[in-house]
Amino acid sequence: MSEMYDFLVMIPDYPGMEEERQSGEKAHIAHLKDLVQSGVVVMSGPTLRQHPSDELEPLDINGSSVLVRASSEEEVRAHINEDIYAKMGVWDIERLTVTPIKCVVRKPL
Repeated sequence: MSEMYDFLVMIPDYPGMEEERQSGEKAHIAHLKDLVQSGVVVMSGPTLRQHPSDELEPLDINGSSVLVRASSEEEVRAHINEDIYAKMGVWDIERLTVTPIKCVVRKPL
């Protein structure tokens, strides 16, 4: 088996994709759950333009962040391209960044 590495993936949304993001959310979450259970995804969540001023204000989402465990950047990109948000055109894949990192804490403190 190949050695596994950690990669931080930042994926911006295309502008104006709020409705598409919402319509694909259930499939996106189901896909993520499978990847978490298999140990591929360590953490994932939306990126925000800013934090809401209170808990009733909707999130102002502008993309996604994912911590992926894989043997190569190519493998990371393959996982990302399988996601419904990539297939629906929610994510701006051309502006995606994949940064090698070393994750030292994997569980809540």
